[in-house]
Amino acid sequence: MTNISIINYKVKKGDTLESVARQTGVSVEVLKRYHNTYCSLDELIGYDLENVHRILIPPPEKIRELRENNSIVSKQEMRPSRYLFKNFYAENYEVSEHFEKPGTKDLIISYNVSMNVHEAKDQGFIIKTESSGFKKNHEVPDDKISMLSISCMKALYPVAFTVAGQGFISGFYDYKEMIKTFRKKLQDPENFFIGEISQAYITQFRNYLDNEKLLLEKFRSAMLYQFLFPTMEWFHKNKPWEEKLYIVQNSFPVNCLMEAEYHDESDDYIQTILRGNTKDNCSLQELLMGRRFKQSPEEFVSGEIICEYQTDKKTRQLLKAIIRIVLKNKGKVFSTYKLILHRKN
Repeated sequence: MTNISIINYKVKKGDTLESVARQTGVSVEVLKRYHNTYCSLDELIGYDLENVHRILIPPPEKIRELRENNSIVSKQEMRPSRYLFKNFYAENYEVSEHFEKPGTKDLIISYNVSMNVHEAKDQGFIIKTESSGFKKNHEVPDDKISMLSISCMKALYPVAFTVAGQGFISGFYDYKEMIKTFRKKLQDPENFFIGEISQAYITQFRNYLDNEKLLLEKFRSAMLYQFLFPTMEWFHKNKPWEEKLYIVQNSFPVNCLMEAEYHDESDDYIQTILRGNTKDNCSLQELLMGRRFKQSPEEFVSGEIICEYQTDKKTRQLLKAIIRIVLKNKGKVFSTYKLILHRKN
């Protein structure tokens, strides 16, 4: 600390708060706060060093403490806010969902997701999402059921959600208008896809739409929407906690014990990693069927969850997410699911 006394620093011509802070090794705000805490009222530092003749400098041991505290605060400030903000989402993402099961051929579904975010008074945010460009194992699907499913979803898009300030989906925005528009657009696939199986699929799709609560749970249980709309508090957890998560789509949520860790080694992004294991006692059959049985199961299924989020250090925008869920039954891997989402340039 050249030219700096442990207790007092005499301000010289050309000195600025920035230059003195640089010499002490702490931030401007930390230096100013320390000085103003211990100086007399007529020596308070404002925006600059005008009329300031001396600065109280922390002793070496205090500087080490302040540096550590300042580093912790800086890292926390680089994480996303505890409340959702408009620019958390990019306009477009590329998504791939990987389904692996021993003894069967792996399946990869890939598509694009667009995000349109608006702040809503007293409602948090209105976020419209739309998926497009579906591929199955890197090929445009040409089987009838896949084409029918895509056509029905296209008729429903864009789907508008109300998203709470804390980050999770709280409901649909203008559900009645969304369903009204869908019913008009559904006429095309109804006329194009004929046959008993196609009509049964469309009828089931319509039934979901008639039940707002059921339809909302279908979206919430989808891995994309569950992890695309994380609870913002996830980015700030310092102790283990319990979280209800869907580990099988179209099933019921289960209690999971989660832990979080944060890494800032990259110059560009903060990495938030969530690791968890299921706590609820339920069977594989219950999860696959989406309902609890009256009789307690003899064998419990276990689930391991790893969620990795990358958020921009400067803008705090969501850049990438990798979700991995492994289901084990009787000690053996039953299935592995992986979702990869990254910002589209």
